[in-house]
Amino acid sequence: MMEYQIKYFDEIHLKGYVAKLPLPTMSNTAEISKLKSEHFTNISKNGSFPNLMQGSSDQIGYAFSMPTKDHLEYFAGANTISQDNKSVEKVIPAGNFVVLKGQGQSSRKLFDKMIQQFFSEIWNNRRELYKIDGGFIVETLLNGNPTDSIVELRIPTTVEK
Repeated sequence: MMEYQIKYFDEIHLKGYVAKLPLPTMSNTAEISKLKSEHFTNISKNGSFPNLMQGSSDQIGYAFSMPTKDHLEYFAGANTISQDNKSVEKVIPAGNFVVLKGQGQSSRKLFDKMIQQFFSEIWNNRRELYKIDGGFIVETLLNGNPTDSIVELRIPTTVEK
């Protein structure tokens, strides 16, 4: 089973950009992954994301996936003082998170692998760690390099340890 820790994080206020994606199923994970990558590529190429990162207080790139009734809301942003009228604000609430770490390849591949491992291995054995209803997942790029990345997957939990 993949190693994980449970860590407490303070509330984080983010500014960024939302993409509406199809709800994930067992059969469309590759499509969802591709769409997530395209969203990041688009906001990077048009200068929006680099602008946010210039004012970032922690130099971490954040992505936030939250299922709604009919789509997956995928938010990409930063903890920043930079202003952009097109950006939206999101808050990641303070609390305990299951944290999985990875490094050494593309951030998207690592996130996809960790999400798959969390739900197929860890969550199957410890259902109390994550509530599907209203749940969300946070992807963090810690080193600013999406091709040779250091990442954390943070999954909110009510479990202390």
